[in-house]
Amino acid sequence: MSFPRVILRAGRSCSAMPTRAFSVKSVARSAVEPTYKAPALGVNKTFDEALKVIAEDKAKRLADIKNMEATLAQLVKAAPSAAKDTEIAALKEKIFKQEAYAEINDPEIQWQFKNNKNIDMSKAVFRFMKSKQFKRETLPVIQQRTTQMFVTPDLLPAFTPSVNVQLDFGAGSIPQGTKIADGYFETGSFLLPGKTIKEPKVNVTSFHPEQRYYTIALVDPDMPDVENETYKQQLHWLIANVPLSATQTELTKENADVVLSYLAPHPPKGTKYHRYTLLLAEQPNNGQDKIQIDATQISRETTLRDLCSHFKLEVKGLTFFRQVWDKDVSRIYKEVLQQDEPVYGNQPKVDELLDETGQKKKKFVHM
Repeated sequence: MSFPRVILRAGRSCSAMPTRAFSVKSVARSAVEPTYKAPALGVNKTFDEALKVIAEDKAKRLADIKNMEATLAQLVKAAPSAAKDTEIAALKEKIFKQEAYAEINDPEIQWQFKNNKNIDMSKAVFRFMKSKQFKRETLPVIQQRTTQMFVTPDLLPAFTPSVNVQLDFGAGSIPQGTKIADGYFETGSFLLPGKTIKEPKVNVTSFHPEQRYYTIALVDPDMPDVENETYKQQLHWLIANVPLSATQTELTKENADVVLSYLAPHPPKGTKYHRYTLLLAEQPNNGQDKIQIDATQISRETTLRDLCSHFKLEVKGLTFFRQVWDKDVSRIYKEVLQQDEPVYGNQPKVDELLDETGQKKKKFVHM
């Protein structure tokens, strides 16, 4: 059977060709967010068999979890000891992994994670997958930037972050060309001083289901110390007793204690770029204890090491951004800080051939 050939001749107007009309309904339908649609059973025997294997594996793991939970309940009743605490922690970790493995092969779970839809961090499987993703994709970037730009050891000794900290200064705060991940700037990016005058939103992705208390500190380690001819730290923000968990991810000042209010970054003229670093430190007793920081005990020049040592804080995560002086910094000094703007730079070289007026000295002086 032959089909007629369709030939488009040169010079023929396309306006004569039929056009497709799009209705409002068709546009609205395309804007609906995608949802998971399970493949029909009985179509692919291999898929059907795989679902049976997954279901059997899940049932076996759930039975193991039930037995481990019974063991855990007995262990909790035992006399307190360091060995008991270690054993409980190990058993809880086993239960967590079994809960994750029981669901990780579910096609719907995999679809939700891949499309970032309906991610419920109260479920072990999503905490497990998000943790693996953080370690694989985000953590190497953080460690690379903090090492290359000497945030460690300038601010604190080298460590491995276990939570993901992100800042949002609002629309327009990220310059064009800056790398963005999940809507947030990448660690170590340059931000404009005029866009960071107001305090940012702080988002923390942690992987523990229970609530823990943290202290948040924003530090600039690059303020000039003229007297000692070096650099000193400046605390721009300090908040204690911030409750966070896998499902409680945003900083809410109403439930925390603001020790030092937010101070807008202001890299002085004549200095190199400043590394404004926001650190998240877990409070004592695995984050279960609140702390009392009296504002009279600290100042804007309190160092991070002294702060962590005195209040027994353990840094678990960080992010930082860089800034250099621009005209907005002068405005910040005048309108926000309400103080004279300092200007730094190298001392002028003394030219022995010039006199105090800047004129070239005469070789001979007539008496």
